[in-house]
Amino acid sequence: MAFLQQNFETLSLHHALTLLAFYQLSRWLYRSMVFSPPFISIPGPKPASWFSGNLGQLFNAKGLPFHQHLSDFYGGMVKVYGFFGDEQLYISDPLAIQAILGTEQECFDETAVFLEANKIIFGPGLVSTTGELQKRQRKLAAPMFSTAQLAKIAPTFYEIAEKLVDVLQREINEQLSPTYSGNAEEKNDEKRVGRAVLDMSEWSCRVSLEAAGRAILGYSFDPLDSPVSNPYTTAIKELIPTLFSLALVRQFAPFLSKLGPAWFRRKLVEWTPNKKVQKVKATSDLMHESAKAILEERRAQLLDEADLGSQDGGRAKDLISMLLQANARAAPEERMGDDELTGQMTVLIFGAQDTTSSVMSRVFSLLATHPDVQLNVREEIRNAYALMREHDRDGTDYVDGKARLSQETVMGLPWLDAVVKETLRLYPPVPFVRRTCTKETSIPYTRTIPDSSNTPVTSLASVSIPKGTTLFLSIAGCNRMRSVWGDDAGEWKPERWLESTQPYSKDVKIPGAFSGMLSFLGGGRSCIGYRFALLEMKIVLATVLSRLVFSPTEERIVWNLAQIISPSVCRAVQRDGRVLVEETKALPLFAASDDMRG
Repeated sequence: MAFLQQNFETLSLHHALTLLAFYQLSRWLYRSMVFSPPFISIPGPKPASWFSGNLGQLFNAKGLPFHQHLSDFYGGMVKVYGFFGDEQLYISDPLAIQAILGTEQECFDETAVFLEANKIIFGPGLVSTTGELQKRQRKLAAPMFSTAQLAKIAPTFYEIAEKLVDVLQREINEQLSPTYSGNAEEKNDEKRVGRAVLDMSEWSCRVSLEAAGRAILGYSFDPLDSPVSNPYTTAIKELIPTLFSLALVRQFAPFLSKLGPAWFRRKLVEWTPNKKVQKVKATSDLMHESAKAILEERRAQLLDEADLGSQDGGRAKDLISMLLQANARAAPEERMGDDELTGQMTVLIFGAQDTTSSVMSRVFSLLATHPDVQLNVREEIRNAYALMREHDRDGTDYVDGKARLSQETVMGLPWLDAVVKETLRLYPPVPFVRRTCTKETSIPYTRTIPDSSNTPVTSLASVSIPKGTTLFLSIAGCNRMRSVWGDDAGEWKPERWLESTQPYSKDVKIPGAFSGMLSFLGGGRSCIGYRFALLEMKIVLATVLSRLVFSPTEERIVWNLAQIISPSVCRAVQRDGRVLVEETKALPLFAASDDMRG
């Protein structure tokens, strides 16, 4: 029986993959015979593979230079290739993106690959639904991120940030202790200069998950006390890189979603002899089971408090409690079922954790390598504490004996604001998204024509986009356009935000949700929780920087493309008597104590 089952599993998987390849090939043959190449006049690189076109370059962990090359060399409208020569567009041109996310947004939507893959992993939440269902979900979720609701959860962010910096301080003290068991040479050197090495990628991930868990779910995933992170943290941290490495396989998700009933599709996944596929399945199962358990716990607690139907949010401070209350008040036809609620929970936690930790990691790294900017931020924080002490005669700004800057003060710190904005502009955590054309349309763009004097000539043009075309919207490319941000668009210059309230061209309108950039996207698919992310990041950064100063180690940091950007280092390890070089996700920085609070 085991032999028969094994062969059935192998045959089923083989047949499924054969059908997938046949489907893609048939689709390409049909389009190539019926239609002429749609983008014959659009420049772009040659396909790297007859089978996968440029997808292997676009979805490569080391592919960030290739993405930048497309915009720098070919301009804002570039032709790239998918499977079997399928012509696609890579767009960073602001005029075209304005049409796609604004005036023509009804003609574009998430790709079927994105929707079906997210439905499998997260369930029917905001990132896997479309049309009226997505609008209904967004309408119910939007009040969770109002100014009033964010004010309720700000104290939670402060509490977690203060806990984090206490733990980091303890780690520094331990590394500088005579009994510390680290490398003797490094220990002596670090002790001499009073510095310790902290992995700020790991701590950014952990604090982001704890902040998301406490603020969104009212649940603590990781109290930060243990030197080892929660399994949920590890699972989420590895999910995006794993999914990204399966990018070519995920292109077949829409086809797989139509293969028989749900139980059969799940069996196909279980039978797939691929460690990465199994890791994604295990992470998805962990997220769903955790979400279901937390949902029942929060619902029972609200019922006990007679708070479920409250009109004003009652005593609830976490966002899911507020969503449950709003859902209970909604008309029956507009309410979300439990599968939608758990889908929302997993999406919100995942989105709040991974992108936020990526931005904070990048900020810590940039400040470490730009000590002058770090000093300006820290001096600004010092002055804010001094002003607080001067005006706070009755101690109302102290919580449990700890000085705490007000939410308004932290959000209004000019240098901190400039650092966060400039980091989001130049290094968006998600460098590109994809869209599919759902209705044939035409969009304008700025054509760039090189000439003999190396001075490019630009002119307005338009391109007709057939239904079914896949588009890559380059967030990083648009955020770095010289026509928008000036000749220094490729430089990290926080001061640009201090020199002007609008440091970008007034002639180009980008429909971004935040400060003229695309980092939180725009239109109907903009990031619903971007104010939540900004509040969390600024509170954590201000709290940590008020007590610690960072500097770079000698290890070379590499930033990887895994849909969401993440840092890594290469380290020599001994295994079976051999010295091997392994790449590890980490952001090692020197950290030293320097309390600026006075």
